[in-house]
Amino acid sequence: MAHVIETLGAGGAETLLAEVTARLDPGRFLSRVFPLDRPLELLPRFERARIEVDPLEVPPARRPLACLAALTGRLRRFQPRVVHTHLYYANVLGRLASGMVRHARCVSTLHNPDYTFESRPGLVFAGKKALDRVTGGRNAALLAVSQAVADDFARHMGWRTIRVVPSGVDLERYSPGTSHSTSAWPGPGLRLLHVGRLHPQKGHRILLEALALLCARGAQVGLALVGEGPLGAELAGQASRLGLDDRVRFLGRRDDVRELLRAADVFVFPSLYEAAGIALLEAMACGAPVVASRTGGIVEIVRDGLDGLLVAPGDAGELANAVGRLTDDPALRVRLGASARRRALDFDIRRTVSAIEAVYEEIAGGVASA
Repeated sequence: MAHVIETLGAGGAETLLAEVTARLDPGRFLSRVFPLDRPLELLPRFERARIEVDPLEVPPARRPLACLAALTGRLRRFQPRVVHTHLYYANVLGRLASGMVRHARCVSTLHNPDYTFESRPGLVFAGKKALDRVTGGRNAALLAVSQAVADDFARHMGWRTIRVVPSGVDLERYSPGTSHSTSAWPGPGLRLLHVGRLHPQKGHRILLEALALLCARGAQVGLALVGEGPLGAELAGQASRLGLDDRVRFLGRRDDVRELLRAADVFVFPSLYEAAGIALLEAMACGAPVVASRTGGIVEIVRDGLDGLLVAPGDAGELANAVGRLTDDPALRVRLGASARRRALDFDIRRTVSAIEAVYEEIAGGVASA
């Protein structure tokens, strides 16, 4: 099994790949991971699972032909029966490279609603979309992490045979429990937590506006933000302008996310769009009550009023009101948190792995030794 992905940065697709490859049946599937470029933040996770990683370190966006040549050479030496690709450049280049490897068949997982929310005008974007459509015809199978993503690609690419394999979570690792990580929050009060890249998609700007509204109403709340990304400096400046310096803490990348999830009173997930949300599933598995956006794959996970509260994406007032409900109602927090944990049981990572293994067996004709 050759797994091709753009990088091993700490994102949702990369995390899911680490979880899946660590659990594939080693008696049937020999895995090797081919990240096209840096960063390689998650490399230690693969090493601990004894999954071989062979980085190319060729930037696919700037040097696509060199990256394709390097990937083709690696795959020809490895001779996989199945090439599984993840994210745009890995999908396009992995499909092309697999076509130059004898007996290799390609499966691509679609992780993001690329063409509804990330469309841009101009010939460059149109060309990228055309490459995706043309190379997608080489796939033996197309998978999507949620029905929302499958619908997005069906609408924009005309692909009608996409199989939905929902993202999963390690329910043994992410489980309710006590935590002593409360010092991560600024001062006393209700502990709000968000985990995700500091990227426009994730809705941090709206979250800070909602926090300012809550504070203006006298709510005793503090927010901890876990993650790194291009908006770091901008968000810190916004927090200062809103007078939130003593209410927000930017924690950066953390290795104790589970403990933070267990310590949080409310997990807030205000994405403007979202395929599914690994961090959301991890929070629910830990029994955290959640407030999340009513968009994309989130609505396939969170049942509004039962497992959490859903709000309109981009609406700071509605977000503040939902968090305020939980601030004022401890019993509601307990009920939603318990239901969130039960709901997370439907997204066991072992179920995800079993579904992917079945696809591998099918497209490889029952032989998937590599």
